[in-house]
Amino acid sequence: MSKDKIEQILDKAISLGTFENNSPEWHELRNQRGVISGSEIGTILGLSPWNSAISLWAVKTGRVEQPVVGNTAMRLGTLVEPAIRQLYKEQHPEHVVVEVGTYAAKDFDWMHANPDGICLDENGEGYILEIKHTATYWDDIPEHYKAQVFWYMNVFDLKRAVFAVVNAGRYKEYELAWDDFEWAAILQQVKKFRQHVLEDELPAWDGSESTYETVRKLSPDVEARDEELGTLGIELMNAQTDFDKAETYLREMKSRVIGALNGAKNGTIDGQVVVTLSQRGGNAPYLTIKKAK
Repeated sequence: MSKDKIEQILDKAISLGTFENNSPEWHELRNQRGVISGSEIGTILGLSPWNSAISLWAVKTGRVEQPVVGNTAMRLGTLVEPAIRQLYKEQHPEHVVVEVGTYAAKDFDWMHANPDGICLDENGEGYILEIKHTATYWDDIPEHYKAQVFWYMNVFDLKRAVFAVVNAGRYKEYELAWDDFEWAAILQQVKKFRQHVLEDELPAWDGSESTYETVRKLSPDVEARDEELGTLGIELMNAQTDFDKAETYLREMKSRVIGALNGAKNGTIDGQVVVTLSQRGGNAPYLTIKKAK
């Protein structure tokens, strides 16, 4: 019976095969013109800490090569994924957990999904399992991962997902429920990005380091000539002036806060820690500001 229910869920999508992550076949499938994969959704929405929509667009339109990512953290994540899956199974022996390959949505075959598992709970209800390993502790599911799994839920027409996560050395589970409003916003932005890819038109500019590095790669060789920048040049000079002023003001505020802390480790607003003071050895302390969510 459980096998039949899993098959019913999988039959809602189109099986494309099983591929090793970052293999040539895996990249070839993802890089087909107009194809959007779940792990790209956060980037398209401007939520990714590592990549930007313009950088992804440049890859998908063939302007730059797909970067080869093979750092130790990613390798470790791949190695520990089976262990986290096994731990999840042990925590929920009444659930059915099935590994799956890459699938496409039946209505829109350019929507690809590669979840870490399709599961059935004790009531026979299906859900997505997503496994993550990170050195950073989560207070909640990061927004770019939420967007990724909403994509998976849509492809398989499921209304619930569970993240099995080892973060900062601790195992924890996080639940994500389907939200029609949030999905509508995601889909609208993804369709818009896809049109930029298909029509070979640049997405909106952003201030990310990823976009800056991509534009540097796309720039032609430097020639000994002048190019009139007009209003754009004026905006750049104004931005530099504003940055210099803001940098000076930030240094002033950090100095004042260190003085106000008077050696206390944490600075709070209404009980919420917003800054921390750290010290290594006998060196002078330094201030870390918590980013607003």
